[in-house]
Amino acid sequence: MEKIIVAQFFIKPENIEDFKRLTTGLIKKTREEEGNTFYHLYQSVEDQTSFIFYEIFEGQEGIDFHLNTAHYKEFASSLVHLQSKEPILKIMD
Repeated sequence: MEKIIVAQFFIKPENIEDFKRLTTGLIKKTREEEGNTFYHLYQSVEDQTSFIFYEIFEGQEGIDFHLNTAHYKEFASSLVHLQSKEPILKIMD
């Protein structure tokens, strides 16, 4: 069963360009993962510091694989310093 993830990130204004650079490689590599069917980043037009990842994986196995990749781990460890507050994460079937 497909799993959909909607993850909203809140980035400090001075870190927006760093966040975009960081996500470029993450997006490319995630789209190449066997268990990923859709992976896209959107930036709010009302609030330039708000970003949403919309992700679709082939079941929990696809998510688990993604969370254990080197590119995701690098993103997660770098993200902490760029955020203005904790992200909002929703996982749906």
